[in-house]
Amino acid sequence: MRLLSEAALRTVLTPALAVESSARAFIALSSGTMVVPVRSEIQRPDGEGIVFAMPGFLSGEVFGLKLIATRGADSTAMVMLFDANSLAPLGLLSADALTDWRTGGGIAAATRLLARPEATTHVVIGAGRLAGPCAHAVAAVRRIGRTVILGRDARRAEALVARLRAEGLPAEVTTDRAVVAEADIVTTVTNAEAPVFPGAALRPGTHVNLGGAFRPDTREADDVLAARGLFWCDSESACLARAGDLVLPLASGALDRARVVGEIGAALAGTLRGRHDAEEITVFKSLGNAAQDICLASDALAVPGLAAPYFDPKGNASVE
Repeated sequence: MRLLSEAALRTVLTPALAVESSARAFIALSSGTMVVPVRSEIQRPDGEGIVFAMPGFLSGEVFGLKLIATRGADSTAMVMLFDANSLAPLGLLSADALTDWRTGGGIAAATRLLARPEATTHVVIGAGRLAGPCAHAVAAVRRIGRTVILGRDARRAEALVARLRAEGLPAEVTTDRAVVAEADIVTTVTNAEAPVFPGAALRPGTHVNLGGAFRPDTREADDVLAARGLFWCDSESACLARAGDLVLPLASGALDRARVVGEIGAALAGTLRGRHDAEEITVFKSLGNAAQDICLASDALAVPGLAAPYFDPKGNASVE
């Protein structure tokens, strides 16, 4: 069993790996070759955070479990993988960066399919830890000439922009939510509970990624976008049950159920429609799914030349 630290993972996690791994995970999830039970959740008694247990089984390859705990703005995560046939333990991975990149990779995989080919302006709403991976991953699938960061904390947004520029990605800061009117792609990765931009401001043909709100009573998109957009989900059943961006407008009637097209994995596999014309406003709702974590962890373990120690769990011995 390999032990992968954050430092080891950061040497192998790339935008390209994250995108391809998420695409593989979505297709496996929608085709039924990946089985992902409903995740378990434990709310902290003090109301300050939550613990998630997220298992998954990829037929013929691996099964695994992701554990993630949050407290306020802090979180920590780990993934354990086993061989699906021999049951041998394959790896124990620290999964903080892996979580960030699987989110960015999933959003970019959907963007590669749904955004117009000529898209060049990407507005990212949110300046937390997910914003950077999302900006880089989307830039890996479209020729992004302008990345705009819109965040509530100006200092954090400016620090993120400075880092993105140092990493070679053209970026700028704004505090004006109306900037979405200039966007070809809008990505939201916030912890907001109410809509964070005006859906009426979007131009026809815009692609939107909703990657933040993950409870039935929270949302990042408003009723106007619900009425204008066509929606694809990472997991349709999970989104219809737990994603406020769908649950709330469906309940109010602002979103017609027929506008929820289905799962992005089926669209990636070619069994479900993607974008049909340049005027459609396409929306990808990402709750995050253990399929992505397990596929990315497995793919990271398979990167040639990975420097990571081995541990024999039966012999309790480390071997190099």
